[in-house]
Amino acid sequence: MNNSFDFTGFVGSDPEKRFMPTNGKPVITVSLGVDASYKDRNTNETVERTEWIDLVVYREGLAGVFDQYVRKGSEIRVRGVVHKETWESKDRTNEDGKPRMESRYRFIVSDLRLMRRPKDGASSTPTAPEDLAQANAAAAAASQEDQDIPF
Repeated sequence: MNNSFDFTGFVGSDPEKRFMPTNGKPVITVSLGVDASYKDRNTNETVERTEWIDLVVYREGLAGVFDQYVRKGSEIRVRGVVHKETWESKDRTNEDGKPRMESRYRFIVSDLRLMRRPKDGASSTPTAPEDLAQANAAAAAASQEDQDIPF
């Protein structure tokens, strides 16, 4: 069974950096907009649509690359694994009164490639092709880390 993903899209907002309470390591969360356009069968016109995907980065080195190089508007390609979390609802119950099971999917990033900088040209992001190459080299090295994912 293969539970991997491979998305290319634009970052919707600057990455949010938090820290794990158990070990103090950084965790990055970011939303990625991917094209989900399609052609309407009735009108034969293209319907523009964007799907927003919430990404999580646990690897310390890769979190540092996200923090340093990725900004709102950056075009990135990410790969990783899908993890399903399930828990008992605190508010919702089944017909028999038992807590309903809730779930959500987390997209855990293990590989990053920066495709383009934001259009506004933010100074803290790579601007020249060699800067992108340097950022991608850092991301490739960070992707090779052998680090446990905390779940």
